[in-house]
Amino acid sequence: MKKLTKINLSILSLILLISCSGDENYVPKPHAYPRMIFPVKKYALFHPKNCPFEFKLPTYSQVREDGRSRKLFWYNVEFPTYQATLHLTYYKFNDWAGFDSMVADTRALVNKHLQRAEDILEDPIENYNPNLHGVMFHIQGNTASNLNFYVTDSLQHFVRGALYFNEQTENDSILPVYHFLQKDVEQLLKTFKYK
Repeated sequence: MKKLTKINLSILSLILLISCSGDENYVPKPHAYPRMIFPVKKYALFHPKNCPFEFKLPTYSQVREDGRSRKLFWYNVEFPTYQATLHLTYYKFNDWAGFDSMVADTRALVNKHLQRAEDILEDPIENYNPNLHGVMFHIQGNTASNLNFYVTDSLQHFVRGALYFNEQTENDSILPVYHFLQKDVEQLLKTFKYK
């Protein structure tokens, strides 16, 4: 019986040695993103009736009024292929206290991401559209929203935007899609006009 166990152990060891030997030139595959084919960027003017603003949106997006709010001119720009939504909220203000309150609210919403964010970079809206004021917040890290902004004419109109993915994601898995949609948000800001 002991002889049989020694033979089995020897055969098992031999099989393990043979299976471990292999091509000495083996190189592991590098980490990569799945191949994604993005559509050609084409834009159309979004100018709803009686709305105090307009801008260009990609043709592969859909705009819906935000059904959860009774506020006028709140829109959800949906990117169904990418399971992402850009939430846009409009406010009208009459004085500087109202303006300051909206800027503070926007910063408070952005700062809610601080616990998980690696960094928050601020990019002035004037870099995209010299006729407007505001800030685009690039929130780096694995957070619920990586892109927020506000845009104002500094007189009476204020729009806040936040890009969210509809499913819980990991930052590294959505990075190519995020960069693709970020260009669409930048185009929206470049063409944004208050009427």
